[in-house]
Amino acid sequence: MPRTPTPARLAVLAAALALGAATAPRGGLAQTAAPSTTPAPSPPSTPSTKDTLVVVGAVNQGTLDPHFAITTQELLFTRNLYGALVRFKPNSIEFEPDLATAWTVSRDGLEYTFKLRRDVEWHKGYGKVTAADVKASFERLLDPATKSPFAGSMRMLKEVRLVDDSTVTLVLREPYAGFLYLLTPYRAGPIVNARAAKEKGAAFAWDPIGTGPYVFESRIPNREAVMRANEKYFRGAPAIKKVVFKTVTDPNAQVLGLENGEYDLVYTQIRERAVVDRLKRSGFKEALVHRNLPQVLMMNVTVEPFKHLKVRQAIAHAVDRKQLIDLAYSGVGEPWYSPIPKGYPYATENVPRYEHDLAKAKQLLAEAGYPSGLEVTMVNYDENKLGGEVLAEQLKPAGITVKLEVLDQPTWLGRMFRNQGIHFAIHCCVRQPDPDIWLSDAFTPTGGALTVTKYDLEADLVPARRELDPKKREAMYHEIQRKLMRDVPMVPLMMRPESMVHSPKLQGMPTLEPIWGLDVTRLTFN
Repeated sequence: MPRTPTPARLAVLAAALALGAATAPRGGLAQTAAPSTTPAPSPPSTPSTKDTLVVVGAVNQGTLDPHFAITTQELLFTRNLYGALVRFKPNSIEFEPDLATAWTVSRDGLEYTFKLRRDVEWHKGYGKVTAADVKASFERLLDPATKSPFAGSMRMLKEVRLVDDSTVTLVLREPYAGFLYLLTPYRAGPIVNARAAKEKGAAFAWDPIGTGPYVFESRIPNREAVMRANEKYFRGAPAIKKVVFKTVTDPNAQVLGLENGEYDLVYTQIRERAVVDRLKRSGFKEALVHRNLPQVLMMNVTVEPFKHLKVRQAIAHAVDRKQLIDLAYSGVGEPWYSPIPKGYPYATENVPRYEHDLAKAKQLLAEAGYPSGLEVTMVNYDENKLGGEVLAEQLKPAGITVKLEVLDQPTWLGRMFRNQGIHFAIHCCVRQPDPDIWLSDAFTPTGGALTVTKYDLEADLVPARRELDPKKREAMYHEIQRKLMRDVPMVPLMMRPESMVHSPKLQGMPTLEPIWGLDVTRLTFN
Protein backbone atom coordinates (compact mmCIF):
# COMPACT_ATOMS: atom_id res chain seq x y z
CA MET A 1 0.00 0.00 0.00
CA PRO A 2 1.22 3.52 -0.66
CA ARG A 3 2.37 5.25 2.48
CA THR A 4 2.46 8.92 3.22
CA PRO A 5 4.65 10.82 5.66
CA THR A 6 3.28 11.26 9.19
CA PRO A 7 1.30 14.46 9.91
CA ALA A 8 4.05 15.66 12.22
CA ARG A 9 6.68 15.05 9.55
CA LEU A 10 4.64 16.90 6.95
CA ALA A 11 4.03 19.76 9.33
CA VAL A 12 7.77 20.20 9.79
CA LEU A 13 8.31 19.96 6.04
CA ALA A 14 5.55 22.43 5.21
CA ALA A 15 6.91 24.91 7.72
CA ALA A 16 10.38 24.62 6.23
CA LEU A 17 9.03 25.14 2.73
CA ALA A 18 7.04 28.18 3.80
CA LEU A 19 10.12 29.72 5.37
CA GLY A 20 12.09 29.28 2.18
CA ALA A 21 14.16 26.47 3.67
CA ALA A 22 16.06 28.81 5.95
CA THR A 23 16.18 26.45 8.90
CA ALA A 24 14.46 23.37 10.25
CA PRO A 25 14.19 21.83 13.72
CA ARG A 26 16.79 19.36 14.93
CA GLY A 27 16.03 15.97 13.44
CA GLY A 28 14.09 17.59 10.60
CA LEU A 29 15.06 18.28 7.03
CA ALA A 30 17.75 20.89 7.48
CA GLN A 31 19.84 22.24 10.30
CA THR A 32 21.68 25.46 10.93
CA ALA A 33 25.30 24.54 11.43
CA ALA A 34 27.12 25.75 14.52
CA PRO A 35 29.55 28.63 13.95
CA SER A 36 32.68 27.33 12.32
CA THR A 37 35.99 27.45 14.10
CA THR A 38 39.45 27.30 12.64
CA PRO A 39 40.77 23.73 12.96
CA ALA A 40 44.15 23.15 14.51
CA PRO A 41 47.00 23.00 11.98
CA SER A 42 47.59 19.50 10.66
CA PRO A 43 50.93 17.94 11.54
CA PRO A 44 53.33 17.28 8.67
CA SER A 45 52.49 14.15 6.66
CA THR A 46 54.65 11.15 7.46
CA PRO A 47 54.64 7.65 6.02
CA SER A 48 52.09 5.43 7.77
CA THR A 49 52.35 1.81 8.80
CA LYS A 50 48.56 1.48 8.48
CA ASP A 51 47.72 -0.64 5.46
CA THR A 52 44.10 -1.77 6.03
CA LEU A 53 41.25 0.39 4.74
CA VAL A 54 37.96 -0.14 6.58
CA VAL A 55 34.95 1.19 4.69
CA VAL A 56 31.44 1.35 6.12
CA GLY A 57 28.22 1.56 4.13
CA ALA A 58 24.52 0.94 4.60
CA VAL A 59 24.09 -1.61 1.80
CA ASN A 60 26.01 -4.84 1.32
CA GLN A 61 27.16 -6.31 -1.99
CA GLY A 62 24.74 -8.60 -3.81
CA THR A 63 27.28 -10.08 -6.22
CA LEU A 64 30.91 -9.70 -7.28
CA ASP A 65 30.29 -11.02 -10.78
CA PRO A 66 30.85 -7.84 -12.84
CA HIS A 67 28.45 -8.98 -15.54
CA PHE A 68 25.73 -8.52 -12.91
CA ALA A 69 27.15 -5.92 -10.50
CA ILE A 70 25.08 -2.74 -10.48
CA THR A 71 25.49 -0.82 -7.23
CA THR A 72 28.32 1.42 -6.10
CA GLN A 73 28.96 -0.98 -3.20
CA GLU A 74 29.52 -3.81 -5.68
CA LEU A 75 31.62 -1.62 -7.97
CA LEU A 76 33.90 -0.70 -5.05
CA PHE A 77 34.96 -4.34 -5.24
CA THR A 78 34.63 -5.29 -8.91
CA ARG A 79 36.64 -2.28 -10.12
CA ASN A 80 39.53 -3.52 -8.01
CA LEU A 81 39.09 -7.24 -8.66
CA TYR A 82 38.91 -7.05 -12.47
CA GLY A 83 40.59 -5.25 -15.33
CA ALA A 84 39.16 -4.02 -18.62
CA LEU A 85 40.63 -3.22 -22.01
CA VAL A 86 40.65 0.50 -21.18
CA ARG A 87 39.94 2.66 -18.16
CA PHE A 88 39.51 6.34 -17.33
CA LYS A 89 42.48 8.49 -16.40
CA PRO A 90 42.37 9.79 -12.81
CA ASN A 91 39.78 12.56 -12.32
CA SER A 92 38.93 12.49 -16.02
CA ILE A 93 36.67 10.97 -18.67
CA GLU A 94 39.64 10.47 -21.01
CA PHE A 95 40.75 6.92 -21.77
CA GLU A 96 44.00 5.19 -21.00
CA PRO A 97 45.12 1.56 -21.55
CA ASP A 98 44.39 -1.07 -18.93
CA LEU A 99 44.69 -4.69 -20.08
CA ALA A 100 45.40 -3.33 -23.55
CA THR A 101 48.58 -1.45 -24.37
CA ALA A 102 47.22 0.26 -27.49
CA TRP A 103 44.30 0.14 -29.91
CA THR A 104 43.32 1.18 -33.41
CA VAL A 105 39.93 1.85 -34.97
CA SER A 106 39.13 1.23 -38.63
CA ARG A 107 38.06 4.22 -40.74
CA ASP A 108 34.50 2.88 -41.00
CA GLY A 109 34.28 2.51 -37.21
CA LEU A 110 33.49 -1.21 -37.41
CA GLU A 111 36.71 -2.78 -36.12
CA TYR A 112 38.53 -2.07 -32.85
CA THR A 113 41.87 -3.89 -32.58
CA PHE A 114 43.60 -4.13 -29.19
CA LYS A 115 47.15 -5.15 -28.38
CA LEU A 116 47.18 -6.80 -24.96
CA ARG A 117 49.75 -6.70 -22.21
CA ARG A 118 51.76 -9.91 -21.91
CA ASP A 119 52.44 -9.64 -18.17
CA VAL A 120 48.93 -9.95 -16.72
CA GLU A 121 48.05 -12.97 -14.60
CA TRP A 122 44.67 -14.20 -13.42
CA HIS A 123 44.16 -14.50 -9.70
CA LYS A 124 44.62 -17.80 -7.83
CA GLY A 125 46.73 -19.63 -10.39
CA TYR A 126 44.51 -19.39 -13.46
CA GLY A 127 47.47 -18.48 -15.70
CA LYS A 128 48.24 -15.54 -17.96
CA VAL A 129 45.66 -13.47 -19.78
CA THR A 130 45.44 -14.05 -23.52
CA ALA A 131 43.32 -12.78 -26.38
CA ALA A 132 41.24 -15.96 -26.05
CA ASP A 133 40.28 -14.89 -22.54
CA VAL A 134 39.03 -11.53 -23.82
CA LYS A 135 36.98 -13.29 -26.50
CA ALA A 136 35.54 -15.73 -23.96
CA SER A 137 34.59 -12.94 -21.58
CA PHE A 138 32.53 -11.07 -24.18
CA GLU A 139 30.97 -14.29 -25.43
CA ARG A 140 29.94 -15.16 -21.88
CA LEU A 141 28.40 -11.69 -21.47
CA LEU A 142 26.38 -12.03 -24.69
CA ASP A 143 25.34 -15.66 -24.16
CA PRO A 144 21.56 -15.68 -23.50
CA ALA A 145 22.16 -18.43 -20.92
CA THR A 146 24.21 -15.99 -18.83
CA LYS A 147 21.24 -13.59 -18.56
CA SER A 148 23.46 -10.59 -17.92
CA PRO A 149 21.43 -7.38 -17.69
CA PHE A 150 24.25 -5.67 -19.59
CA ALA A 151 24.18 -7.86 -22.69
CA GLY A 152 21.83 -5.44 -24.45
CA SER A 153 24.34 -2.61 -24.10
CA MET A 154 26.71 -4.59 -26.35
CA ARG A 155 24.13 -5.46 -28.99
CA MET A 156 26.30 -3.80 -31.66
CA LEU A 157 29.14 -6.33 -31.08
CA LYS A 158 29.04 -8.85 -33.94
CA GLU A 159 32.08 -10.99 -33.15
CA VAL A 160 35.46 -11.10 -31.44
CA ARG A 161 38.33 -12.23 -33.69
CA LEU A 162 41.63 -13.60 -32.45
CA VAL A 163 44.58 -12.17 -34.36
CA ASP A 164 47.22 -13.82 -32.17
CA ASP A 165 47.68 -14.61 -28.47
CA SER A 166 48.02 -10.93 -27.58
CA THR A 167 45.87 -9.23 -30.23
CA VAL A 168 42.09 -9.20 -30.49
CA THR A 169 39.65 -7.42 -32.83
CA LEU A 170 36.12 -6.50 -31.81
CA VAL A 171 33.90 -6.34 -34.89
CA LEU A 172 30.70 -4.29 -34.80
CA ARG A 173 27.49 -4.74 -36.77
CA GLU A 174 27.25 -1.00 -37.26
CA PRO A 175 29.31 2.02 -36.20
CA TYR A 176 28.87 3.00 -32.56
CA ALA A 177 30.65 6.23 -31.69
CA GLY A 178 30.66 5.62 -27.94
CA PHE A 179 32.00 2.06 -28.10
CA LEU A 180 35.18 2.67 -26.07
CA TYR A 181 33.08 3.84 -23.13
CA LEU A 182 31.50 0.39 -22.99
CA LEU A 183 34.94 -1.21 -22.61
CA THR A 184 35.77 0.52 -19.30
CA PRO A 185 35.49 -1.45 -16.01
CA TYR A 186 31.72 -1.09 -15.57
CA ARG A 187 28.77 -3.20 -16.68
CA ALA A 188 29.83 -4.95 -19.94
CA GLY A 189 33.50 -3.89 -19.85
CA PRO A 190 35.26 -5.96 -17.13
CA ILE A 191 37.11 -9.02 -18.43
CA VAL A 192 36.19 -12.13 -16.44
CA ASN A 193 37.80 -15.55 -16.49
CA ALA A 194 35.09 -17.43 -18.37
CA ARG A 195 36.63 -20.82 -17.53
CA ALA A 196 36.44 -20.07 -13.81
CA ALA A 197 32.89 -18.73 -14.18
CA LYS A 198 31.83 -21.96 -15.89
CA GLU A 199 33.59 -24.17 -13.36
CA LYS A 200 32.18 -22.37 -10.35
CA GLY A 201 28.69 -21.68 -11.66
CA ALA A 202 26.60 -19.60 -9.26
CA ALA A 203 29.46 -19.68 -6.74
CA PHE A 204 31.49 -17.42 -9.04
CA ALA A 205 29.53 -14.47 -7.62
CA TRP A 206 31.46 -14.92 -4.35
CA ASP A 207 34.58 -16.68 -5.61
CA PRO A 208 35.58 -14.31 -8.42
CA ILE A 209 38.67 -14.67 -10.59
CA GLY A 210 39.93 -11.43 -12.08
CA THR A 211 43.17 -9.63 -12.94
CA GLY A 212 42.84 -6.52 -10.76
CA PRO A 213 45.02 -5.07 -8.01
CA TYR A 214 43.00 -6.90 -5.33
CA VAL A 215 42.00 -10.51 -4.78
CA PHE A 216 38.75 -11.44 -3.08
CA GLU A 217 39.36 -13.02 0.31
CA SER A 218 36.18 -13.59 2.31
CA ARG A 219 32.76 -12.39 3.35
CA ILE A 220 30.23 -12.72 6.14
CA PRO A 221 26.84 -12.29 4.42
CA ASN A 222 25.16 -8.97 5.23
CA ARG A 223 28.04 -8.01 7.55
CA GLU A 224 31.38 -7.67 5.78
CA ALA A 225 33.44 -8.45 2.69
CA VAL A 226 37.23 -8.45 2.42
CA MET A 227 39.75 -8.20 -0.42
CA ARG A 228 43.54 -8.30 -0.17
CA ALA A 229 46.28 -6.80 -2.30
CA ASN A 230 47.37 -8.69 -5.42
CA GLU A 231 51.14 -8.84 -4.97
CA LYS A 232 51.47 -9.95 -8.61
CA TYR A 233 49.52 -7.01 -10.04
CA PHE A 234 51.19 -5.88 -13.26
CA ARG A 235 51.32 -2.22 -12.17
CA GLY A 236 52.85 -3.17 -8.82
CA ALA A 237 51.25 -4.18 -5.54
CA PRO A 238 48.97 -1.46 -4.07
CA ALA A 239 49.97 0.41 -0.91
CA ILE A 240 46.78 -0.52 0.92
CA LYS A 241 47.08 -4.24 1.58
CA LYS A 242 43.57 -5.05 2.71
CA VAL A 243 40.11 -3.53 2.19
CA VAL A 244 37.31 -4.43 4.60
CA PHE A 245 33.74 -3.32 3.81
CA LYS A 246 31.42 -3.28 6.82
CA THR A 247 27.65 -3.21 6.33
CA VAL A 248 26.06 -1.01 9.01
CA THR A 249 22.56 0.28 8.36
CA ASP A 250 22.42 2.71 11.31
CA PRO A 251 23.89 6.08 10.18
CA ASN A 252 24.60 7.07 13.78
CA ALA A 253 26.68 3.92 14.25
CA GLN A 254 28.58 4.73 11.04
CA VAL A 255 29.50 8.18 12.37
CA LEU A 256 30.42 6.84 15.80
CA GLY A 257 32.66 4.20 14.23
CA LEU A 258 34.40 6.85 12.15
CA GLU A 259 34.99 8.99 15.22
CA ASN A 260 36.43 6.18 17.31
CA GLY A 261 38.74 4.98 14.55
CA GLU A 262 36.88 1.78 13.71
CA TYR A 263 36.18 2.98 10.16
CA ASP A 264 38.31 5.03 7.77
CA LEU A 265 35.67 5.99 5.18
CA VAL A 266 31.90 6.39 5.30
CA TYR A 267 30.87 5.18 1.85
CA THR A 268 27.42 6.76 1.96
CA GLN A 269 26.23 10.32 2.32
CA ILE A 270 25.70 11.54 5.87
CA ARG A 271 22.35 13.28 5.52
CA GLU A 272 22.60 15.70 8.43
CA ARG A 273 24.77 18.59 7.28
CA ALA A 274 25.38 19.66 10.85
CA VAL A 275 26.95 16.27 11.56
CA VAL A 276 29.28 16.61 8.57
CA ASP A 277 30.29 20.11 9.68
CA ARG A 278 30.97 18.87 13.21
CA LEU A 279 33.15 16.03 11.89
CA LYS A 280 35.10 18.46 9.72
CA ARG A 281 35.72 20.76 12.68
CA SER A 282 37.08 17.70 14.50
CA GLY A 283 39.62 17.13 11.72
CA PHE A 284 37.82 14.64 9.47
CA LYS A 285 37.75 15.31 5.73
CA GLU A 286 34.83 15.52 3.33
CA ALA A 287 35.42 14.34 -0.23
CA LEU A 288 32.96 15.54 -2.86
CA VAL A 289 33.23 12.93 -5.59
CA HIS A 290 31.61 14.02 -8.85
CA ARG A 291 30.23 11.13 -10.88
CA ASN A 292 28.32 13.14 -13.52
CA LEU A 293 25.34 11.93 -11.50
CA PRO A 294 21.94 13.51 -12.24
CA GLN A 295 18.87 13.36 -10.03
CA VAL A 296 15.73 13.30 -12.20
CA LEU A 297 11.96 13.07 -11.86
CA MET A 298 10.49 10.57 -14.32
CA MET A 299 6.92 10.24 -15.59
CA ASN A 300 5.40 7.37 -17.57
CA VAL A 301 4.01 9.11 -20.66
CA THR A 302 1.77 6.15 -21.57
CA VAL A 303 -0.51 6.33 -18.50
CA GLU A 304 -2.91 8.87 -16.96
CA PRO A 305 -2.38 11.65 -16.06
CA PHE A 306 1.21 11.80 -17.30
CA LYS A 307 0.23 11.09 -20.91
CA HIS A 308 -0.90 14.74 -21.07
CA LEU A 309 1.94 17.10 -21.98
CA LYS A 310 0.48 19.99 -20.00
CA VAL A 311 0.33 17.86 -16.84
CA ARG A 312 4.02 17.08 -17.22
CA GLN A 313 4.78 20.75 -17.85
CA ALA A 314 2.75 21.74 -14.78
CA ILE A 315 4.74 19.32 -12.62
CA ALA A 316 7.98 20.72 -14.03
CA HIS A 317 6.92 24.30 -13.19
CA ALA A 318 5.95 23.29 -9.62
CA VAL A 319 9.46 22.07 -8.79
CA ASP A 320 11.83 24.37 -6.89
CA ARG A 321 15.26 22.86 -7.51
CA LYS A 322 17.25 24.99 -5.09
CA GLN A 323 14.83 24.34 -2.26
CA LEU A 324 14.86 20.60 -3.02
CA ILE A 325 18.66 20.54 -2.86
CA ASP A 326 18.72 22.45 0.42
CA LEU A 327 16.04 20.41 2.17
CA ALA A 328 16.52 16.89 0.83
CA TYR A 329 20.22 16.78 -0.08
CA SER A 330 21.85 18.94 2.62
CA GLY A 331 22.64 21.68 0.10
CA VAL A 332 25.05 19.39 -1.78
CA GLY A 333 24.39 19.70 -5.51
CA GLU A 334 23.49 22.20 -8.22
CA PRO A 335 20.29 22.73 -10.21
CA TRP A 336 20.33 21.15 -13.66
CA TYR A 337 17.96 21.56 -16.60
CA SER A 338 19.18 19.30 -19.41
CA PRO A 339 18.46 15.59 -20.02
CA ILE A 340 22.14 14.80 -20.70
CA PRO A 341 24.11 14.96 -17.44
CA LYS A 342 26.58 17.76 -16.91
CA GLY A 343 30.11 16.54 -17.63
CA TYR A 344 29.06 14.36 -20.58
CA PRO A 345 30.19 15.23 -24.10
CA TYR A 346 27.57 17.26 -25.99
CA ALA A 347 25.55 18.31 -22.93
CA THR A 348 23.99 21.74 -23.39
CA GLU A 349 21.97 24.10 -21.22
CA ASN A 350 20.43 25.69 -24.32
CA VAL A 351 17.12 23.84 -23.87
CA PRO A 352 13.55 24.83 -22.93
CA ARG A 353 13.47 25.53 -19.18
CA TYR A 354 10.66 25.11 -16.68
CA GLU A 355 11.43 27.58 -13.92
CA HIS A 356 9.57 27.46 -10.61
CA ASP A 357 6.22 29.14 -11.33
CA LEU A 358 3.16 27.96 -9.37
CA ALA A 359 0.75 30.23 -11.26
CA LYS A 360 1.90 28.76 -14.56
CA ALA A 361 1.64 25.23 -13.12
CA LYS A 362 -1.99 25.83 -12.06
CA GLN A 363 -2.84 27.30 -15.47
CA LEU A 364 -1.37 24.33 -17.33
CA LEU A 365 -3.17 21.90 -15.04
CA ALA A 366 -6.49 23.60 -15.75
CA GLU A 367 -5.80 23.57 -19.50
CA ALA A 368 -5.08 19.83 -19.24
CA GLY A 369 -8.59 19.29 -17.80
CA TYR A 370 -7.77 19.33 -14.09
CA PRO A 371 -9.01 22.72 -12.84
CA SER A 372 -9.60 21.26 -9.36
CA GLY A 373 -6.23 19.53 -9.25
CA LEU A 374 -5.33 15.87 -9.37
CA GLU A 375 -3.86 13.05 -7.28
CA VAL A 376 -0.85 10.91 -8.25
CA THR A 377 1.30 8.25 -6.61
CA MET A 378 5.08 8.62 -6.49
CA VAL A 379 6.99 5.39 -5.87
CA ASN A 380 10.59 5.88 -4.77
CA TYR A 381 13.29 3.64 -3.41
CA ASP A 382 14.54 4.41 0.08
CA GLU A 383 17.49 6.55 -1.03
CA ASN A 384 15.00 9.08 -2.46
CA LYS A 385 12.45 9.01 0.38
CA LEU A 386 13.25 12.52 1.63
CA GLY A 387 13.41 13.95 -1.89
CA GLY A 388 9.94 12.55 -2.52
CA GLU A 389 8.59 14.19 0.61
CA VAL A 390 9.97 17.58 -0.43
CA LEU A 391 8.60 17.29 -3.98
CA ALA A 392 5.18 16.23 -2.64
CA GLU A 393 5.01 19.44 -0.60
CA GLN A 394 6.19 21.54 -3.55
CA LEU A 395 3.53 20.12 -5.86
CA LYS A 396 0.69 20.57 -3.36
CA PRO A 397 0.21 24.36 -3.87
CA ALA A 398 -0.09 23.76 -7.61
CA GLY A 399 -3.06 21.47 -6.97
CA ILE A 400 -1.21 18.16 -7.24
CA THR A 401 -1.64 15.79 -4.30
CA VAL A 402 1.12 13.19 -4.11
CA LYS A 403 0.78 9.88 -2.31
CA LEU A 404 4.17 8.43 -1.47
CA GLU A 405 5.24 4.82 -1.57
CA VAL A 406 8.78 3.86 -0.54
CA LEU A 407 10.48 0.55 -1.38
CA ASP A 408 13.94 -0.87 -0.94
CA GLN A 409 15.97 -0.48 -4.13
CA PRO A 410 15.95 -4.15 -5.29
CA THR A 411 12.15 -4.30 -4.91
CA TRP A 412 11.77 -0.99 -6.71
CA LEU A 413 13.94 -2.15 -9.61
CA GLY A 414 12.06 -5.44 -9.84
CA ARG A 415 8.72 -3.68 -10.07
CA MET A 416 10.08 -1.20 -12.61
CA PHE A 417 11.44 -3.95 -14.88
CA ARG A 418 8.12 -5.86 -14.63
CA ASN A 419 6.13 -2.66 -15.30
CA GLN A 420 4.31 -2.92 -11.99
CA GLY A 421 3.13 0.56 -11.13
CA ILE A 422 6.34 2.63 -11.21
CA HIS A 423 4.93 5.58 -13.17
CA PHE A 424 6.21 8.60 -11.23
CA ALA A 425 9.55 8.48 -9.45
CA ILE A 426 12.80 10.19 -8.57
CA HIS A 427 15.71 8.33 -10.08
CA CYS A 428 19.43 8.64 -10.61
CA CYS A 429 21.99 6.55 -12.36
CA VAL A 430 25.67 6.64 -13.18
CA ARG A 431 26.52 5.47 -16.66
CA GLN A 432 29.65 5.58 -18.78
CA PRO A 433 29.74 9.22 -19.91
CA ASP A 434 28.60 8.95 -23.51
CA PRO A 435 25.16 10.50 -24.16
CA ASP A 436 23.85 7.51 -26.10
CA ILE A 437 24.46 5.17 -23.17
CA TRP A 438 22.38 7.28 -20.77
CA LEU A 439 19.66 8.23 -23.26
CA SER A 440 19.30 4.69 -24.65
CA ASP A 441 18.90 3.32 -21.14
CA ALA A 442 16.22 5.89 -20.32
CA PHE A 443 14.30 6.43 -23.55
CA THR A 444 14.28 3.31 -25.74
CA PRO A 445 12.20 0.11 -25.64
CA THR A 446 15.33 -1.96 -24.95
CA GLY A 447 16.56 0.33 -22.17
CA GLY A 448 17.57 -0.78 -18.71
CA ALA A 449 17.22 0.52 -15.17
CA LEU A 450 16.14 3.99 -16.33
CA THR A 451 13.11 3.07 -18.43
CA VAL A 452 10.36 4.54 -16.25
CA THR A 453 9.03 7.00 -18.82
CA LYS A 454 8.28 4.59 -21.73
CA TYR A 455 9.16 7.53 -23.99
CA ASP A 456 10.61 6.18 -27.24
CA LEU A 457 13.56 8.18 -28.59
CA GLU A 458 15.14 5.34 -30.57
CA ALA A 459 14.51 6.83 -34.03
CA ASP A 460 16.39 10.00 -33.04
CA LEU A 461 19.22 8.15 -31.31
CA VAL A 462 20.09 5.72 -34.14
CA PRO A 463 21.72 8.27 -36.48
CA ALA A 464 23.42 10.06 -33.58
CA ARG A 465 25.07 6.92 -32.20
CA ARG A 466 26.26 5.91 -35.68
CA GLU A 467 27.71 9.33 -36.52
CA LEU A 468 31.52 9.39 -36.24
CA ASP A 469 31.98 13.11 -36.91
CA PRO A 470 32.02 14.83 -33.48
CA LYS A 471 30.67 18.14 -34.81
CA LYS A 472 27.71 16.49 -36.51
CA ARG A 473 27.11 14.34 -33.47
CA GLU A 474 27.11 17.39 -31.24
CA ALA A 475 24.41 19.08 -33.34
CA MET A 476 22.28 15.93 -33.22
CA TYR A 477 22.48 15.62 -29.44
CA HIS A 478 21.74 19.30 -28.92
CA GLU A 479 18.51 18.89 -30.89
CA ILE A 480 17.67 15.67 -29.03
CA GLN A 481 18.01 17.49 -25.71
CA ARG A 482 15.73 20.29 -26.88
CA LYS A 483 13.15 17.76 -28.08
CA LEU A 484 13.18 15.96 -24.76
CA MET A 485 12.65 19.17 -22.85
CA ARG A 486 9.81 20.22 -25.14
CA ASP A 487 8.08 16.88 -24.45
CA VAL A 488 9.36 16.72 -20.83
CA PRO A 489 8.95 13.00 -20.03
CA MET A 490 11.57 13.67 -17.35
CA VAL A 491 12.33 16.71 -15.22
CA PRO A 492 16.10 17.12 -14.64
CA LEU A 493 16.47 18.22 -11.04
CA MET A 494 20.11 18.48 -10.05
CA MET A 495 23.66 17.29 -10.48
CA ARG A 496 24.58 15.48 -7.31
CA PRO A 497 28.15 14.85 -6.16
CA GLU A 498 28.72 12.10 -3.62
CA SER A 499 29.76 13.34 -0.20
CA MET A 500 32.04 10.93 1.65
CA VAL A 501 33.59 11.69 5.04
CA HIS A 502 36.87 10.01 5.90
CA SER A 503 39.85 9.92 8.20
CA PRO A 504 42.36 12.75 7.68
CA LYS A 505 45.02 10.08 7.28
CA LEU A 506 43.39 8.76 4.10
CA GLN A 507 44.88 10.48 1.06
CA GLY A 508 44.10 10.42 -2.66
CA MET A 509 40.30 10.60 -2.75
CA PRO A 510 39.18 11.54 -6.28
CA THR A 511 37.30 14.64 -7.34
CA LEU A 512 35.82 12.92 -10.41
CA GLU A 513 34.88 9.26 -10.79
CA PRO A 514 32.72 8.85 -13.90
CA ILE A 515 31.60 5.35 -12.89
CA TRP A 516 30.60 3.78 -9.57
CA GLY A 517 33.21 2.55 -7.10
CA LEU A 518 36.72 3.78 -6.33
CA ASP A 519 40.16 2.83 -7.60
CA VAL A 520 41.73 1.87 -4.26
CA THR A 521 45.24 1.80 -5.79
CA ARG A 522 45.14 5.61 -5.84
CA LEU A 523 44.57 5.79 -2.06
CA THR A 524 47.20 5.80 0.68
CA PHE A 525 47.52 6.49 4.40
CA ASN A 526 49.75 9.27 5.76
